Amino acid sequence: MAHYLSSASWRLWLQSLALVCLVGWWMSACTPRDEEFTPDASALLRLEADTVLFDTVFTEVGSVTKRLKVYNPNKNAIRISEIKVGGLGNSPFQLFINGLPGPELQNVELRGNDSLLILVKATINPNAQEQPFLVNDSILFLTNGNQQKVKLVAYGQNATYYQRNYLTSPAETWTAAKAHVIYDSVTVPTGQTLTIQKGSQVHFHRNAKIKVLGTLKVEGEHEKRVLFQQVRKEEQYRNAPGQWQGLEFLPGSQNNVISYAELKNAVTGIYLRAEGSNVPQVTLRHSFLKNMLQHGALSLGGNVRLENSIITNCAEYAIAGLGGGRYEIVFSTLANYANDFIRLTPSFVFDEQYVVNKEVLKQGNYVLTVVNSILWGRQEDELKFGDMTGSSSRTIRNSFLKTKTYKAEFDTNGNRINVDPLFRDASKFDFQLIKLSPANAVGTPVPGIAVDYENKPRDAQKPDAGALEVDYQ
Repeated sequence: MAHYLSSASWRLWLQSLALVCLVGWWMSACTPRDEEFTPDASALLRLEADTVLFDTVFTEVGSVTKRLKVYNPNKNAIRISEIKVGGLGNSPFQLFINGLPGPELQNVELRGNDSLLILVKATINPNAQEQPFLVNDSILFLTNGNQQKVKLVAYGQNATYYQRNYLTSPAETWTAAKAHVIYDSVTVPTGQTLTIQKGSQVHFHRNAKIKVLGTLKVEGEHEKRVLFQQVRKEEQYRNAPGQWQGLEFLPGSQNNVISYAELKNAVTGIYLRAEGSNVPQVTLRHSFLKNMLQHGALSLGGNVRLENSIITNCAEYAIAGLGGGRYEIVFSTLANYANDFIRLTPSFVFDEQYVVNKEVLKQGNYVLTVVNSILWGRQEDELKFGDMTGSSSRTIRNSFLKTKTYKAEFDTNGNRINVDPLFRDASKFDFQLIKLSPANAVGTPVPGIAVDYENKPRDAQKPDAGALEVDYQ
């Protein structure tokens, strides 16, 4: 028997059908535009940069990962047919695209007004070249028939690598032909000498150091200084403290001379530790120590001489002699402005005792001589001395001192107390004295020292205080 819809039911069925169609149309029409893919050839990507540049990358070490943002500035979504590094698996550059590894990805979808992140790392194989060399490639993007690219550029440098607690040979010499990269530590054994020649660069991984039981000779020159610093060379690491440990001189180490060197970004630049009659000895000439997480120079009973040297930007002491030792500071500038730290300690500290957690770990007399130097910084008092007993002594003359506590003691012998020496720009580590500096011509001649930190001649009769003579040019 046939069944017929009533006119009312028929109308209801038609209304329901219309509603279903309307909903389907609405859902189709209301698909977000940023999810609709466009085949338009004019829908190009916007690239954050046209070049990803890596500073010098040591062969075998690899580099920090660089970031590149890629934007879709269009209202519609686009489908990137291909993203790849030009050299594919043979390239020194590796890609990660939104967390997925390259060297090649296909059909990468990017919604309208959205972005994706590409991480790029460079790992460069060693070759026979001694000087830095250039490697390059490109990231290629293919979208709607259009190809866009970002250049990848890195400077590679071959190096000599030291790892697994390397021990030097009896008379080892490091040259400037290649950089020297230390993974953990290098030890100079008792009775042996390590010589580092002019222009050499020594780079340290985290916690790496050089330990000297024998002798270290650093033979830099004014135009070819020896550089001690971290491995990382990217901008954010250039002046970041605490990236390696420092140079350690252990009991009995003798005749160490560091000339025309720059040490930066360590925990403690120079560390000496004496035991009984075994007293390490270090002389620094024309050297610059900066950006130390703790101390510029810390000596526990050792013997230290500074000539024409500068120490700055240390979180604690610029120089400290604790538990005895002998200290000579001549024509040097210790201007600890600590630009990167909130420093609570004085910069210049000497004490017969070395105390840790109220326990005296080392005790001995000290002899301190300061001549023609500047001991300065932001603290109201940059000097601190423990009580003297026995044969300890301290002599300061023709120097600039920042102190309230010891004003009466040292306001003699040609010293200037709390008188600003007027550096050209201390905030930028420029400790050149300006022409009107009160440090001009207040020094006294010292036999054997005829030039300043920059090898400029010192006045033979009335030299200036500090590491740098006034520059009248």
